Amino acid sequence: MAQKNSIFAAILIAASLSKLSLGCAPTDQESIPFSSPAPSSTIVASAAVNVFTTPLPTSTVTQGTIPPAVLSPTYTVTSVFTEICSPLEHIPVHDLPAHVNNPFNPPRISVDDHHMGVDFAVQEFSMAVPGTPVHSVLQGTIVLILDDRFPYGNAVLIETPINNLSEELSEVILIPTPSPTIEPHPALNCPPVSSNHIFDSDQRSLYVLYGHLAERPTLHLDDLVGCGEQIGIVGESGNALHPHLHLEVRAGPSGARLGSMSHYSTSASPEEMNAYCTWRVRERFQLLDPMQLFSRPAVGINQP
Repeated sequence: MAQKNSIFAAILIAASLSKLSLGCAPTDQESIPFSSPAPSSTIVASAAVNVFTTPLPTSTVTQGTIPPAVLSPTYTVTSVFTEICSPLEHIPVHDLPAHVNNPFNPPRISVDDHHMGVDFAVQEFSMAVPGTPVHSVLQGTIVLILDDRFPYGNAVLIETPINNLSEELSEVILIPTPSPTIEPHPALNCPPVSSNHIFDSDQRSLYVLYGHLAERPTLHLDDLVGCGEQIGIVGESGNALHPHLHLEVRAGPSGARLGSMSHYSTSASPEEMNAYCTWRVRERFQLLDPMQLFSRPAVGINQP
């Protein structure tokens, strides 16, 4: 009888241990749902990298395989972004200043003049050349794709929520405090503000625009892109005299969906002109010097 009880107790202990070893998500991670679980998916054993439904191209932390029992639509992780990547393939972050051929030159208030971004050009024999792959500087979401609209040409706009930046990145990127919107100078012929624009005024995001790409990007709205992921190729579409990448950075309300934007062209619709004016001169999206991103070392900076 005692022997039977010992066997029964051993069975109960084995069953308990089996239950503890299956389906247990880490308790120190908050989550966002996976949209399409796959047996081969991996997850980072840290809250330092955003986990998407497909593996990101860049990771600096150890990964471990998720047991199939954990891969459910309710499993989630915290998204904190820690890396800054070079926008040009084969050009390390510390070499970017040598490739600036048109520096940041902020405009006067309410006027669309000077140069609101930084132009990077890869040169051969003192001539700017097209074809260099363009990479995302930060992890984020694609919120606008322009199909050869003047003046940006083929372009991509990527949003990164400011709350998702690590403390190290927040120290590197000097985010301005929100300012009141202003009316553009009458000479710009900006249409009235559209009620169709969608913003979340309670949250703030960083927006990075990549302009003058060679072709319309094959990406889609709401695609998630990783730091260092290719989003296009250097070209000279739009208002460009030679092949270069126009990089423009602004801080503004989260969740912005501007549709399309264009100006200074007879083909530009009132909706496109209004979106352009909102992006460029109404101060809803505040301009930053893009070189802030690359000016000094940061923890997690990606220098290929």
